[in-house]
Amino acid sequence: MKPPSFQSKPAPPGRILFLLLAIVVFFAFSASAQNDSSPAAPLIPVRIALQWLPQSQFAGFYMARDHGFYRDAGLDVTLIHTGPGPSSLDFLARGDADFATMFLSDAIVAAEQTELVNIAQLAQRSSLMLVGLKELGIHQPADLDGKPISYWQSAFSAAFEAFFRQQHVRPVAIPQHYSINLFLCRGVAACAAMHYNEYHRIYQAGIDYDDLTVFRMSDYGLDFPEDGLYARAALARQQPDLCRALRQATLAGWAYARAHPDEVVDTVLRESQQADVPANRPHTRWMLTHLLDSIFPTDADPAAADPADPAPPAGILQPRDYQATARALKNADLISRIPPYAQFAPLEGYTP
Repeated sequence: MKPPSFQSKPAPPGRILFLLLAIVVFFAFSASAQNDSSPAAPLIPVRIALQWLPQSQFAGFYMARDHGFYRDAGLDVTLIHTGPGPSSLDFLARGDADFATMFLSDAIVAAEQTELVNIAQLAQRSSLMLVGLKELGIHQPADLDGKPISYWQSAFSAAFEAFFRQQHVRPVAIPQHYSINLFLCRGVAACAAMHYNEYHRIYQAGIDYDDLTVFRMSDYGLDFPEDGLYARAALARQQPDLCRALRQATLAGWAYARAHPDEVVDTVLRESQQADVPANRPHTRWMLTHLLDSIFPTDADPAAADPADPAPPAGILQPRDYQATARALKNADLISRIPPYAQFAPLEGYTP
């Protein structure tokens, strides 16, 4: 008897296509699962010394930390607040911080003793001023001569010293710390102030603006860009990509702060409360608003923009601003030489 014949029928084309797709999906899933199981690169620990106590001045750093911009850049950032004691420069110089914020003028002066380089220029304009009381006879710079004047010492004094030398006045220097109470009590005839900070605090304390004489450093050719991010030159040479990553993430934090001011104010108030630093919402918002004008000067007043003298882009130290600041410091005998721009700002040409 002839055995039955079993002839296979060809599979329908649709079934073949289904099987092929299933195989492709399986291997794709397997590769994805294998990649997901591989360990992520460890974050690089970074310590940033901020030049003062918690306030809106550091909002971009808070936002970059809280919203993962530093983490996305591969950085595990620790923010260190300084204050009236050791400065951010002290932290950087003795190796207790990898990066530090400070004024451009102070960094140029410090560079004669410590190899510093600019990683990012945050505040492009000067907010620095001396505020005098008209009732104590302060109406013009010459009135400061021989008078008790409080101002910040150490790494904050360069612009004031340049101003005093320029105006040929020799006030009695009184160290100014966190509080402006000595000025409010008429213990000094004038005090140091930032437009975004102490100037508004004086008003909040009950002294009208009309009762004050204001000497804005920018009005006397001392329009030094202020807050910048600095590193030791050796670190910038050895790890330029790390410096660029930190710069870009910090600027992203400031861009976020500009777009979310209400959230920033809440965050700053929380940071202040945790550090037992007095703060209030109106002043915190005032400070943020005026700082953003300095960090993003192209957005401050588009109608007033001068095409022949454009505002610098965010984060970039302009050669002309550097040279003007350094020349003013040299003319005031605060530095003996001006470091080359390319040496002081090694990331020049990097656009975030």
